[in-house]
Amino acid sequence: MSNAIRSGLLCLALVVVTASGTARAVDGLLLVGDSWAEQQWDDQAHALALGVLGFGNVSIYGAATTESGTTAADWVQPARLQVLSDELALRGDVDVVQLTLGGNDFLNAWNTGLTPVQQGALVESVRADLASIVETILTERPDVEVLLSFYDYPNFVDTLGGVIGLFVCAPLWNDLGQPDPLQLNTASTDFEQAMAALAAAHPRVFHVSHLGLMQARFGFPSDGIPPGQLTPPGDLALPSPVESLRLGGDDCFHLNAEGYDGLVMNQFDGYFQDRFEVIFRSAFR
Repeated sequence: MSNAIRSGLLCLALVVVTASGTARAVDGLLLVGDSWAEQQWDDQAHALALGVLGFGNVSIYGAATTESGTTAADWVQPARLQVLSDELALRGDVDVVQLTLGGNDFLNAWNTGLTPVQQGALVESVRADLASIVETILTERPDVEVLLSFYDYPNFVDTLGGVIGLFVCAPLWNDLGQPDPLQLNTASTDFEQAMAALAAAHPRVFHVSHLGLMQARFGFPSDGIPPGQLTPPGDLALPSPVESLRLGGDDCFHLNAEGYDGLVMNQFDGYFQDRFEVIFRSAFR
C-alpha cells in the first residue's frame, strides 16, 4: 500500500482531532524494541500518522534500537544498554522513548501448562527487565518520557494453514500448548497489566493499551461484525482479524501497515495529543 493511499485512509479515520497548542512538546521520538517496533519503523507508521495529524516535523529514530526477534532479556544486557545510552546521547532532540518489548520473552516461555505461580514468575521476570531498561533510559536522559506500547491479540485461528502456517504459526501454537483465543488473550491481558504497572509507579512513564484495537478498527465482516461494533479491549474469545495482519493475513502475530497506522493513532489519542497540546501539560512534565 502506498503512503498516499495510507494517508488517505488515515484522513478518513480522523473524526475530530485538534492540535490547539502552538508549541510542539515533542521534537524527537526514539523507538526501542522488537519486531513490532521495527515494523512500525520500517512502515514509517509514526511519520505518516503524525504527519496527517499536523505534526510532521517530529524526528523519528529507530534504526539502531529496533530489532526483530529481540527480547527484554536481550536488551537488559550491558552491550545493548550501551547502544541505547549511546543513541540517547546522540539524539538530543528526543523527548519520548517508545518501548515495545516483552512479547517474545512471553511467547518463548508461556504455555497452557504453566501454573499460576509459574506464569507469575515469568511475568515478573519480564517486568524486572523492562524496569531496568526504563531506569537506564531515565538515568541517561532524565528529561525524557517513556511510552510503554505493547501488542494486540494474536491470531492462531485463521493462520494455521498454508506455508507460513505450516512452518511458523502452527509450530508456535503447538509450543504454546494449542491455546484457544480466550486462554491466550487472557494471558496477554495479565501480562500487559503487569507491565503497565511500571507506568503507575513513575511520573515519567506512560502506557497506552492496544488490546482489542484491531477488532474495533477492522471488525469481522465475514461474521457480520462491522468495524466499530467491538470496542477495546474487545472480545477476548476472538483473535485479531485477518484484515489487520501482515503477509496478507497469514502472519499470526504482526500487524500490516494499516494496522500499525491505527496503533499510532491510538497512541496519539492516549498519550501524544496531551504532549503536543502543551497547554494541558503540568509544569513538572
